[in-house]
Amino acid sequence: MYSNILVPIDGSEDAQRALAIACQLQQLSGGQLQLLNIPELPVADDWLGYQTGASPLDYTPEKAEAQGRETLEAAWQQSGQENQEAVNFIVRQGVPAHVIVSEAGQLGADAIVMGSRGLSDLKGLVTGSVSHKVSHLAPCTVITVHSH
Repeated sequence: MYSNILVPIDGSEDAQRALAIACQLQQLSGGQLQLLNIPELPVADDWLGYQTGASPLDYTPEKAEAQGRETLEAAWQQSGQENQEAVNFIVRQGVPAHVIVSEAGQLGADAIVMGSRGLSDLKGLVTGSVSHKVSHLAPCTVITVHSH
């Protein structure tokens, strides 16, 4: 059974479904949940500001960390789980697939349970989905939760 489960949380509905399944697995095993958020970095800030005359976005790593923790806390609260000792909140920055795989290795995760969001934009078609990359690179079992 899985005793150390990594759950990437991005605030999406699919991630919340993945958390629900991870919670069920955790309850069966009595293991630990590692909730991971990777805040998105602002893009085209300087170019957009230059073009419109607007000031740059007020981005700092500290604000990204706070935003990530808020996302994780909201997901945990929405899950309805009460065992706070069974969960850790982790916020990291970087390329999502690489960060997820790296954290899984560092934490010694038995499984990664994550949502699968179909990317319909050009970036998704060119680079592929995060869940697809993770499933091929992860050092452990990957359970991908799809939309109903």
